Amino acid sequence: MISTQKKEIEVYTCIEKAFKTKKAFIYSKKNNSEYEVIPFDNLFGAIQDIGDTPLYKSGIPRELIAQVDMSLETPKVTYTKDDSVAYYSPFESDTPEHVLTIVKLFNQLSSINITIFTSLEIQNYVESFSNSNISFCSYNNPKELSIKANKVITYGFSARSFIQQKIPTVIIGINGLGGWITPDNIEYLLKDNFKGRPSGRFNELIPLEILVDEFSEVKEEKSLKEILNENALIVTNYIKEFSPERMTDFIDKQDKLYHAFIDIKKRAALIPKLASNVDMIKEKETTMIQRREINDVLFSLPESDLEFLEDLKNNISCKDLKEKHEMDDDEFWEIMIPLWERKAIVFQNEV
Repeated sequence: MISTQKKEIEVYTCIEKAFKTKKAFIYSKKNNSEYEVIPFDNLFGAIQDIGDTPLYKSGIPRELIAQVDMSLETPKVTYTKDDSVAYYSPFESDTPEHVLTIVKLFNQLSSINITIFTSLEIQNYVESFSNSNISFCSYNNPKELSIKANKVITYGFSARSFIQQKIPTVIIGINGLGGWITPDNIEYLLKDNFKGRPSGRFNELIPLEILVDEFSEVKEEKSLKEILNENALIVTNYIKEFSPERMTDFIDKQDKLYHAFIDIKKRAALIPKLASNVDMIKEKETTMIQRREINDVLFSLPESDLEFLEDLKNNISCKDLKEKHEMDDDEFWEIMIPLWERKAIVFQNEV
């Protein structure tokens, strides 16, 4: 597994490299609302953490997105054989309301002693509501935090780190109770970045009796070591697909595309393709180009232009496409530039 220090250097080196091309890349390390439509007329690439709300839900084609594991700031956890429980509040993403939900749950489970690791601001907000079985430890830098626990409750990208450290991990997230992680459910939880119950609703109620059952399963599991080892292996293999090294390749590829696009002579060799996130909706004598995730109509074209759109599904260069439809340069790019700026199409350097 790549060391945290080496990984951090690689991630931020890649981001710095991306930003040398002004307006060509964006970098996202926050939870964008899936209902937020991002303007991207000059965008050639987007870099985001695999735990963030996918940018394709904001209208960016998947071809222009590189998802990378940037979960750098997570604490070290030491496994103990006692019944100690820790709740780790994910750095920069947890809310007082969610931590208060944890407090209310464990106020009803007085036989379980739990330590809540969170920011001082959140601690000050919720501590007065807690019973004596709940203690607090505030932190500013997750990398400097050391936790000793028999099991950890958390959600989001931090769960990946605890799983790789082979710690029994229970998910209580913003989308409800994901439960204790096993090889049987880990892939479902991974797909939603451990936000809670798969297909769960935001801030849904946590059934107390089910939570108690989940804790019992962790305690009574005879093959715990094998389960933890398998969990760690699954997550490690999953994260390999989002390594910083792959982000370097993506940036190099999109950077070359950017420089080819701004060069009028080289631009003709580029291959335009309909973006993967758009659909052509035929309605009577009109064809609409619509973004799938947002369901907004980017363009509406007459049936006479349908052959031109269909050619965008093929591997035809801009030069050949222009010649096929007998267009001059100005006429051709008057059509292509708006399609590109709205990201109805993407360009490739080669097939």
